[in-house]
Amino acid sequence: MKGARWRWTPTELLTALAAALLWMGIGLFQRTRAGTDLGAAAVAELPLTAVVFVVALVWIALRR
Repeated sequence: MKGARWRWTPTELLTALAAALLWMGIGLFQRTRAGTDLGAAAVAELPLTAVVFVVALVWIALRR
């Protein structure tokens, strides 16, 4: 990964955050529609949302 820079601009951070929030929103919608309580659905979605955020940041860094 020579040449990959691990400092992000605000735009890059907001892009990764948008991807994570979209993932969270879709997951919450699906889980609550299936009958899961909103709090339980949010707790269940948090780990994968964090993974999506990190993967988006890594992808941004590798595309530079």
